Order: sequence, then C-alpha cells, then structure tokens
Amino acid sequence: FRTVLEACLKKKKLSFNYSSPARKEETTRCVDPYHLFNYMGAWHLVGFCHLRKNIRDFKLNRIRSHRMLDESFNMPRDFSARHYFQSSFGIYKGRDKKQVVLRFTPDTAKWISDQIWHKDQQTKMLKDGPLELSFSVADFSEIAREILKHGSGVEVIRPESLRHLI
Repeated sequence: FRTVLEACLKKKKLSFNYSSPARKEETTRCVDPYHLFNYMGAWHLVGFCHLRKNIRDFKLNRIRSHRMLDESFNMPRDFSARHYFQSSFGIYKGRDKKQVVLRFTPDTAKWISDQIWHKDQQTKMLKDGPLELSFSVADFSEIAREILKHGSGVEVIRPESLRHLI
C-alpha cells in the first residue's frame, strides 16, 4: 500500500505483476498511478495501464512484486477521479449509460426509501406505498447483485435487458 501511495503522491510510474479474476495468468504491468480509493473494504488503484493503453482499476490485493520506478509521469489535465466514477455503479464502469428503473414493494420500500444507491438517483413514492428508484448505470454486474438481494421485494421496470438478466 505504502509504495503505491508514494508513487501516486510523487507521480512516479509503478511496475507490478497483476492477477485478474478474468484470466488465470499473471501479467506484468507498468502503470501511471492516478488515484487510490477504498471500496467495500478493499483498496483499489486507478491509473493508466501501458499494457492495455487505457485507464484501469487494479485491486491492491491482486498486485504482486510491485516497485516504484524512477520515471515520472504527468497526470492528464482532463483526468478527474470524480468524473471517472460518474458513469459507475460501485466500481463497474462503461461508456454507454442505461437508465435503470426499479419498483420496490411497500414493505421493501420502508427499508429502501432512505438509502442512497447512486449519487444521481431519483425516487418517487407511488400510490399505495411502492417506491420507484431510477438512475443511470454503465454496467449491470453490480446492480444485478444488489437487486437480487431484495428478491420478490423489487421489480426491474427498465431496461428490458436488465429485467431479463434478473
């Protein structure tokens, strides 16, 4: 953690081996570290990955053999951590946002009405007690798990593709 934090603060490139859950092999990465954040108890690094030629999210507990390099980098002027996370629900990102509308039963609505699922969410209490919650997401991975936690207490109104997934 300390080396990654130091590289972020000093704007020094990082080299490390990374194990992605999507692949079985470990890859060597060179990354310009932009931002560290904690999500659900796990630390993540956001930075420009020279291997993938894109900004990526790396979970720190999957990083091995890390070292800070002598080579400095310049943070892109248009990078903002706040802007980076705008299209996400949790940590899942994507370019194309989809409007999600969920309808909670009156009993479940009692528990949901004071929760914040998304920074741009809109809520509407319906006649007879159901609650509609709407917001945009770029990926269904995490929202699907959150919806499934509520079982029959929630219905996906839109999009149809998420409705079929659930």
